[in-house]
Amino acid sequence: MVIYAPEDDARLETDQPKKYISSWTIRVEWDNGETEDITDIPPWASEPIDEYLSSIEEHRQEEQE
Repeated sequence: MVIYAPEDDARLETDQPKKYISSWTIRVEWDNGETEDITDIPPWASEPIDEYLSSIEEHRQEEQE
């Protein structure tokens, strides 16, 4: 017989906290070998990337469950 204890959920969340992407950047490598991080990204470009990264977060969380 299994008894559900809500405190176990809280303990599991503490033991394995969910990961969320807090920031991202685009790193480019120029043909001369130099790299540059581009962080000032307009909404028309960043919104699809944000959606993609959100789907990665969801997928990783499902894998942990």
